[in-house]
Amino acid sequence: SLDQGLFCSPPIVSLRIPQIGCVAMTGGHHAKVHQPALAPFVRDELLTREDVERLQAMLRRNKTLDFKSAQVKGSNLYASGVGQQATSTVWVRDNMFLAFSFYITDKDGSGTKTAVAIVNDVATYFLRHAARFDDVIGGGADMKNPMHRPHVRFNGSTMDELDEFWNHKQNDALGYFLWLRCRLCADGKMRMSGDHLRLLGLMLEYLVKIEFWCDEDSGHWEETPKVSASSIGAVVAGAKEFKKLLDKYEGMIVPCADGTLDEIEERGVEVLEALLPRECASPGKEREVDSALLFLIYPLNIVPPGSAMAKTILRRVDEQLSGKIGLRRYNGDGYWCKDFKERFGVHGKYTKVATSDQDIAIRNKLAKPGEEAQWCIFDSTLSSIYGLLYKDTKDYDDLKRQQFHFGRSLAQVTGPECPSGAWHLPECYYLSKGQWVASDMCGSLWAKANLEMAFHHMDISVSLSSDELKAEFKRFDIAGMGSISLDDLVTVLCKLNADLPADDLVPFLNGFAPNGKINFEQLVDSMFCGTMAAPAKKAFNFRGVRPPQQMSTDELQDVERVITDALLEMHGEFEGEYYPMPKSHSYPARLGGMSKQEAQLLETEGLLFKSKECIGRGVFATLEKDIAIFVNAESHLEVIVKPELGDHDVAPRRLNTLVKFLGDHFKLSGYHLA
Repeated sequence: SLDQGLFCSPPIVSLRIPQIGCVAMTGGHHAKVHQPALAPFVRDELLTREDVERLQAMLRRNKTLDFKSAQVKGSNLYASGVGQQATSTVWVRDNMFLAFSFYITDKDGSGTKTAVAIVNDVATYFLRHAARFDDVIGGGADMKNPMHRPHVRFNGSTMDELDEFWNHKQNDALGYFLWLRCRLCADGKMRMSGDHLRLLGLMLEYLVKIEFWCDEDSGHWEETPKVSASSIGAVVAGAKEFKKLLDKYEGMIVPCADGTLDEIEERGVEVLEALLPRECASPGKEREVDSALLFLIYPLNIVPPGSAMAKTILRRVDEQLSGKIGLRRYNGDGYWCKDFKERFGVHGKYTKVATSDQDIAIRNKLAKPGEEAQWCIFDSTLSSIYGLLYKDTKDYDDLKRQQFHFGRSLAQVTGPECPSGAWHLPECYYLSKGQWVASDMCGSLWAKANLEMAFHHMDISVSLSSDELKAEFKRFDIAGMGSISLDDLVTVLCKLNADLPADDLVPFLNGFAPNGKINFEQLVDSMFCGTMAAPAKKAFNFRGVRPPQQMSTDELQDVERVITDALLEMHGEFEGEYYPMPKSHSYPARLGGMSKQEAQLLETEGLLFKSKECIGRGVFATLEKDIAIFVNAESHLEVIVKPELGDHDVAPRRLNTLVKFLGDHFKLSGYHLA
């Protein structure tokens, strides 16, 4: 087999031949894969588009990337935790990361709608408790008391503040809100209301009043207050995004004192330039490196991914904080350090995130080098960062690093040995009795949001890789025929990489050269889409009912009604939505049929059929888009189940289960499948 990629230099080095070779990862190491079903995807060999799609479907089906269960009752906000851990307590920061994830991964408009709803609810909460900002600005509150600051952790169901003591001195959380609220407006996705504009102005005046550029806040980790680059950067990101908004809408006026926005940006940038790449330089609180600095690169882009500063931060984080499973937040972190529960108990005063400075200092003294918890929110962020770098540079090393950290993120998904259950993304892993185990907080909202973003960027990179390779092949296509002879291609490849064994190449490439010529498009699509098993399919007509081509309009609508009544009774892995054909008015719940965006999405997924007639016709698709049912296409219904990578028996089993359910339901309505 091949020990190297096909080519000696990018961009065409990214070609992979699944059957005979793999690309070796240089540097770093893959973590232990806790969930065995994900092991085939944690590898050095480049992933294909099919791999990415199957992975995402697998994680959704097993509820790893399920967000519905995390939604707080009566609210658009989300909380971490699964089962008994689930509460109505929400964090502003977590919800901003989740909202941004929904937004950038949006394919059909629903993600943006959810993101806007989340941001709107957080704004509603801040407006209800706007007196927190006013009291600090007016001098009526003790700024040093974290409970007198705007609360960034609250009851998402009632929008009430929580009485429990917490380190609410978290300027980064306010910065993330400013940044995303302005970003959505600047992108034309969320209109700026008068109330929201006044809230943003109030926040800006508050940040100047507390002098955030030298304010000791508790930051991302809600611990000992200090002047932190990661917190300052989040506020600067908010100010910069606000300025973009003002540039776009010239008539918009900031409802705060003149010069406030400029002062925030200038003061913040000045401190960042002096402080980075360090997190904190305050005497007695120095911190040379902190994983929170990664968020200044992505998603905030305060430190551009391709900049020298970004490369320095990435190198320092990798060298000083990377562990076998995940990344440490910072060296000397006592939260979930070795034997944490055994030392402190489940409800001890040292086990809470927010304790006094003295308690945190006592706890951190117990953390020995290498025994700190390793967190599950950073590898996915690193994967996204390297994906952005690859998009800009087309440097194959960036693509390899992107997939490397993507694989480590997958490896963190819990397996059957986890007490909280399999298929969860925990907050972190910690050493317990000599073994790395998942912490009690499984179903981390922040980790799931970051993994969704990593999927988004991985999909983009796979597409870019194949496009780059096609472009490179065209350089050899002098005649413009879109093909090259088998012998010529082998000669070219071996010249580019003398280590390639021609004897292995020829039999593989023969499959793409039935006439002695190789089609570039087909070859590259095979490399990057993978070898996919055929979907499981079955088509049925109702006994005694004419086929769709011979039916009247009324008959078509009757069949559509019977089928959709059954489909909408399905739950769990078969839950989904019915999309009537465009311009159809036969399905009362969706008059006018599916939207143009929905049709494009279904077509991209291979789940749409063509029909000159629209009445009584449509497509049912599961939430994971791995099952489709065509209504009144060639037959009354056609069931299509996409295959599961690595187990081609899964699709037929799922199809049979689905058909049995539908058949039983149809009988209740007096219809029988022929």
